[in-house]
This record gives sequence, structure tokens and C-alpha cells, in this order.
Amino acid sequence: MTQEEFQHRALELFQARSFSQVSMRELAAHVGISPGAIYHHVESKEALLFQWLMELYQALLSHVEQIRKRRLTPAQRLTKLIECHLQLHEHMHAHFKLAVMDAGCLSASMQDSVRRAREAYEAEILSLVEQLGQGPGGPLREGALTVILPMLNSLPAWLNPLMERTQRRVITRTLVNALVQAIKSLP
Repeated sequence: MTQEEFQHRALELFQARSFSQVSMRELAAHVGISPGAIYHHVESKEALLFQWLMELYQALLSHVEQIRKRRLTPAQRLTKLIECHLQLHEHMHAHFKLAVMDAGCLSASMQDSVRRAREAYEAEILSLVEQLGQGPGGPLREGALTVILPMLNSLPAWLNPLMERTQRRVITRTLVNALVQAIKSLP
């Protein structure tokens, strides 16, 4: 079994069940290897979770860097970043779920690394939204800004999974744009 196959099968299991609910023995059985052989593929469950979460935030931050290099207005950059976030959510849905549900299962040092990566990404989005407002924002706008990322992370799950991908994208973009406009109008 290749490392890629192992990762894919393991991710399926963790997406179906909570990280804390899966033992190494169950993981080995799910991917089809002996319990002793699992350590040839992964150091620990925690190391596997950490790798997936860092993959997610590195992919998000990579989009930030690509968008930053382009000559776009803050509104255009925010739109592109939101589109990239939602597209990445389609391809890395299990990673997003693990980030929301299981990041607390990591050691303190691993949690710090993940938190720093997440905060770097969040800071970029919040900065772009702040740039769109007229004048300095008050506590109401600052509080509303914290809603954007949880909404982006959960929005795809709100929609019917049988809905056509194009329809899902239009609906998610419309909802996110409405939220951004509402935040811009807050004092």
C-alpha cells in the first residue's frame, strides 16, 4: 500500500468517526494492514492529524500568497480568497472537519503550530474585510468579523449534497457576499 492510499483510507475513517474514537488497531483494520505494520506508515494518530491540519492551513495560506501577488483591489482579493476557500473545502472536506472537531486532540506544541497557521490565514481575511469598511470599525463590526471564518467552514455543509456543484457555488458566494456587505455597513 502506498503512503497516498494509506492517507486516503485513514482520512475516510477519521471523517466518518471522530479522531478520538478511533484506535490505532481500528485504523490498521480499516486500511487493511496488520496493527504492527501501521507504524511503517505513521508515527502516531496525533502525527497524522497534525499533518492533515498543517496541509489544510498551508493550502489556504498558499492561496493567500497567490492572490497577494496579483494586482487586485481589496474587494477583488477578498472575493478570490473566499472562492478559493470554498473550492478547497470541496476538495479537502475531511481536513476542514478535522480542523473544527479534533484540533484539540493534539499536543500543546502541535496545537500552537496549527493555531499560528490558522491565525495567519484568518488575519488576511479580516484585514481585507476591514479594508472594505468606510472609516474605522467599532466593536459591533469587529465582533461580526469573527463570524466570517466559521461561516465559510460550515457553509458547504448547510447545502444539500445532491445539489449541483455550480448551484452550490453560486449560493455560497451569494451568502458570503451578503455577509461581507452587512459587516461593511456596521458602525
